[in-house]
Amino acid sequence: MRILEKKRGYFRGTHKGCTIEIERDRTSGDDRCKFYITVQGADGCYRYDGWSPEGVETMAQAKREAIRGACL
Repeated sequence: MRILEKKRGYFRGTHKGCTIEIERDRTSGDDRCKFYITVQGADGCYRYDGWSPEGVETMAQAKREAIRGACL
């Protein structure tokens, strides 16, 4: 995975020709972290576009979910 931009609560990078973007959202009213994940292929089609499932609590887990969910 190649990192293009990384800061607290945000990640943008590439993996196998796809662009991965992850944003953390703590505004849900509880202490659980939620991540909005998008994975876009080189052809412009989205392979993953949505909220992370329950149990994803760290950025590292969100990255793994993006790769798994987009079948990369």
